[in-house]
Amino acid sequence: MKRLFFAGCFASVLAVLATGIVGPIGAQAQQPTVVIQGGTLIDGNGGAPVPNSVVVIQGNRITAVGRAGQVQVPAGAQVINVTGKWVLPGLIDAKSNWNWPYGEGYLRWGVTSAMVTGTRNDTGIADRDAVNHGVYPAPRLYQGVLNLQGPGADGKKPDNYRPGAGARIVKSPQDAREKVRMNIDGGADFIGVADGDGQPEIFDAIVDEAHKAGVAAILRCVGPVTRGKRCIEAGPDVIIHTGEIGVDMNKDYEKYKDYVALPPDAYCEMDPAKEAEMVKFIAAHNTALEPDMMATGRGFPSMWERVIKEDEEFFADPVLRTYYPEYMIAHTMENVTPAHERLTDEQYEHRMCGYKNHVKFLHDVVEAGGHVVAASDIYQSPPGLGLHQEMTVYQDDVKMPRMKIIQSATKWVADHFRMKDIGTIENGKLADVLIVNADPLADIMNLRKIDTVIKDGKVQDREYHPWYKGWIFANARDDEGGPVVENPAWVAALKQATWRPNAGPTLLNIQGPARPYATVPDIWASPTPAIESMDPHTIIQGSPTQELDIKGFNFVKGSLVYVDGVVVPTQVVSRTEIKATVDTNILTNAGNKAVEVKNPTPLDPNAWGDTSNKAHILVPFSFTTKWSHNKY
Repeated sequence: MKRLFFAGCFASVLAVLATGIVGPIGAQAQQPTVVIQGGTLIDGNGGAPVPNSVVVIQGNRITAVGRAGQVQVPAGAQVINVTGKWVLPGLIDAKSNWNWPYGEGYLRWGVTSAMVTGTRNDTGIADRDAVNHGVYPAPRLYQGVLNLQGPGADGKKPDNYRPGAGARIVKSPQDAREKVRMNIDGGADFIGVADGDGQPEIFDAIVDEAHKAGVAAILRCVGPVTRGKRCIEAGPDVIIHTGEIGVDMNKDYEKYKDYVALPPDAYCEMDPAKEAEMVKFIAAHNTALEPDMMATGRGFPSMWERVIKEDEEFFADPVLRTYYPEYMIAHTMENVTPAHERLTDEQYEHRMCGYKNHVKFLHDVVEAGGHVVAASDIYQSPPGLGLHQEMTVYQDDVKMPRMKIIQSATKWVADHFRMKDIGTIENGKLADVLIVNADPLADIMNLRKIDTVIKDGKVQDREYHPWYKGWIFANARDDEGGPVVENPAWVAALKQATWRPNAGPTLLNIQGPARPYATVPDIWASPTPAIESMDPHTIIQGSPTQELDIKGFNFVKGSLVYVDGVVVPTQVVSRTEIKATVDTNILTNAGNKAVEVKNPTPLDPNAWGDTSNKAHILVPFSFTTKWSHNKY
């Protein structure tokens, strides 16, 4: 039945991709009532499990929860008998550096929501809304959209942001507030900060402005200027990589005051008195720690040999490998290289010392009432499985109680990211449910013995499929969501080699010595064109005919703009600017449209070819209601 159900969904997806239908798939058909009956309920709130439970789902919401006999089963409901099984909230990844191949892996392992702190700009918004409308299977994607960064200790760090990739530098508290508001206007579900390289007042302003808007502030403030305790004093909801708080607890602060690396080196010389004080401080504040042990402690968790085998088995699936890029697999497998193979004995001993102190600190924080949230920090680990591996570290090395480990990947994530609709199984919550065949309170690895995954009230197909099309908004199938304009290094090299602002070859039909180019040169031999910027770069599906303003160099009479390989009306304004017309027919289907400039032959002997680097037009589905409107 699962296969037939999902095949129907996929047929609808193909219709959306081909025709541009904008409504939610299946929106016209009333969803049935589903009842999950007979299992032991662990609702995520931390209370005693409820045996012989009943969970009623109407559409995509939970409408009743309780013991059998206390909850009425609606007439005509589809009943799923889970006697002898355990019922939990769908898992939530607190730090996903989202890439398109991850969707099916997440769902296979019961992860129904992912917090995309590795931001993807407008592409992230397009992905989020496409998933929510059933275009392709994936967890719910909560988007940070555009991360912010500190301006350096002196406030002079340059803002090298390029549309489609990277973070924006904030120069002052007021600038920070403006960029927070811009991000929220652009559709951000929370505000993310990529570093702590700035004065504390900047991060205070970011957190305050986010909270004024009712959204969470997630700070990766690992220094070198702001980190640890001072970061928590700003009031963030989550601090990534534990905020490099080991520096604050070090016996010799000066030794590590500029340390920003992920490995836990600074924890090795941890001062017990400082650690005890810090534990009390964290327990008194409402900031969750996100340690990312699969990334920060790679190679040192006690179960690491098993982790290597698990990753090898994960990527051995032949269907998954029909679409999962090989370089992403290689990166993950490089991450799990045994520590002894990449470190000297002295480095290994010091880092192991740091790891042991780090997990002790996390244990003490949780014992004192603080919260730790679980995350995969993909692609440090495989999608879905990586979250389970992180929870196993919490069990085996951090020694957290298993009920709290479950909360670290459900309720605590939802609460600290301020997402009220997910994280627990309660009346009114979204119907994201994980059903497993063994008791996770006996062993957290029993969460891997998955029977059924329900997301948004629907039973999910947990198989991999070669037709998986999560890449529709990516620049390319082997691309992680790169910038609007590709290959800046190539552009810079081409400019140095070929661009002469005030000189050039002899103009066509001009006698005598060489003269500078005219505004639009008509020359015997063309140089290679290059694109440096393009506006707009995001155009909503179904928009009327649009004009692109392309800036670059080496444009000549006869230069033509191509969109997905098809020439479009082109006006060469000057050697450095082109106007191109994109007809509404090109914008009928959502996706990613590649833009190139081609120059006419013959080519100059020093040319690097007739074609520019690529730029990309993002075309979100018309149901997308929030995006940057090309403001960043």
